Amino acid sequence: MKLNLTPNALYQQAQTLRIDKVTTLIGENGSGKSNILQSIFEQKLANNDHQQLNVVCFSSGQNERYSKNFSQHLNKERRAGRGLNLECFYFDKSWSKLLVFLATALKPAGKVRSFLRNHNYVTESHHAGDDVSTTLKCGFKIDKNYISRVKESLRLEESGEIDTLRATAYFRTLDSFVSSLVSDSFEFEEPFRKRMIEIQANHLINVSFDSPPTFGFGPASAPFGQAPFASPASRLRPEISFFMQAADNNYFIDKSRCTLLFNDGIELDQLSDGEYQLLFLYALIDLFDGRNTLFLFDEVDSHLHYKNIEKLWSLLHSLEGRVISTTHLLDSISAKENHIEHLKVVEKGMISEDNKIKKLISRLSVLSRAKSVEFEVCGKLPNIALLDDYNDWIIFTKLAAQKGLDINLLSQVHALKKASSCASDTERLGHTKIEWVKNLSASDSQLNTKKVFLICDRDEANPNWHQNGVEVAGKPYKDLLNTIHWPKELNSKTYLLAWKRREIKNYLLSHTALNHFGILNQINNASIAAIDHLQDDNPGDNDSIRRLCVKETIDPLINTNGVGLDIQKLQAYIYLIPPDEISEDITNMYNFIIGKL
Repeated sequence: MKLNLTPNALYQQAQTLRIDKVTTLIGENGSGKSNILQSIFEQKLANNDHQQLNVVCFSSGQNERYSKNFSQHLNKERRAGRGLNLECFYFDKSWSKLLVFLATALKPAGKVRSFLRNHNYVTESHHAGDDVSTTLKCGFKIDKNYISRVKESLRLEESGEIDTLRATAYFRTLDSFVSSLVSDSFEFEEPFRKRMIEIQANHLINVSFDSPPTFGFGPASAPFGQAPFASPASRLRPEISFFMQAADNNYFIDKSRCTLLFNDGIELDQLSDGEYQLLFLYALIDLFDGRNTLFLFDEVDSHLHYKNIEKLWSLLHSLEGRVISTTHLLDSISAKENHIEHLKVVEKGMISEDNKIKKLISRLSVLSRAKSVEFEVCGKLPNIALLDDYNDWIIFTKLAAQKGLDINLLSQVHALKKASSCASDTERLGHTKIEWVKNLSASDSQLNTKKVFLICDRDEANPNWHQNGVEVAGKPYKDLLNTIHWPKELNSKTYLLAWKRREIKNYLLSHTALNHFGILNQINNASIAAIDHLQDDNPGDNDSIRRLCVKETIDPLINTNGVGLDIQKLQAYIYLIPPDEISEDITNMYNFIIGKL
């Protein structure tokens, strides 16, 4: 099938998209994947194109553009007195309970019922396989305006009029629904005040659902009895279209107050995000899949466990209709059902086929499962410190504690290991750390990041520092930090910091501690000027001490062979260091971090 695509917000030219069964749009954040889906949806909504299709749109999150445009369209139709057109519909989370309920009630062989059965969420009758356990609780009302229209219809019928509201299939269905499931004594003489009703899935058979069921929302002169679809191929079961129209704008059924109960009183809202999303998707497929259906699924895989993703794509490729989807997940892109022809690279709103293989490889090269998981986890951390080694944070916090500082305040910060990338003067200090933060900020993970502290080993670098003593100064470093672009709503901050000494282990140099082990001469020797030697009750903050490589002296005192850093040995060594022999650099780093939290 070939679709004509109108210009979108990022690409101001028409395009053509060829679809076999499933087409998956991939690209970086902001590449315009969603813009392409929205252009198809809006053209169909405005009845400008895709007349042969029934378009069903779903987004894993609350997509403001879909919601706004669809809401405006519905309001326009209501003002014009037209019935709800079900050929193009955007489903948000508010529809989930009603659709899942209809799917299990009407499709015993469907995906929803199969899921419920496999998870023991449903009880079925032995003779017919009906769902006898699922219950929908919802608010129901019939307002005074509708009652007035019914009364007006009665007056018209008394005058010989035949084509009235009461003669429509929708009214007959509503009458049957009320008498069968709500109140057998209601006569449409007075408004029915909103109250909670319970509908059991297997009781829908008691309602006479006339077809075609439709009604108008507008003035009394609005037409009634029109079929809800323009094309013969787009017919829905009358039960589905009745409930959709009853729930639209909460006209009769208040879907915002629905509760869906399965076996043992389990509610749909109690299921995991992944189960919830699968059931919603299965309901859409059970109820709306057909030869002329086009599903627009925006990041439909976002909440799914990776073990379910392969099943999802296998299902999508098995549909009678067609699917255009977007994804960021490597597991989806690499799913065996998604062949190379199904994948489309999007750049600035344009579907790019030039050098497609090269672009796909380039895109996939930054999408490893390990990296994805790393960003998903790290995105949950509000305060992050990137150091050259995990042990650096341990040494820092224990030195701070020995200095008399309250290290409990540092518990808000989570330390990660990332290299500083500065083996020589020609390398930019912290470059590798900054690149990692850039990737995190641009990742598809749910981010909760507030502060990121990039704490670098000085190594061979010769940076300048701000007056706080720890923040690296200079325009090149400022420019480097400015390449990080966090989502605006996060208000995240990234700080480039560095030890004034070569690395954290230099801060373990102590006249008292080294003298205790009889190895003071390994530092206080002719390799540095006598004036710079370590002294009693002095931290040794001078350039000679700062530049020393001290691993051969310090490592045997704090490490255990085959284990590495031994926390007990480290703590015992630090206890030997008088607070006055701990550098003010430790206090400055502590104060800076605490001051930003």
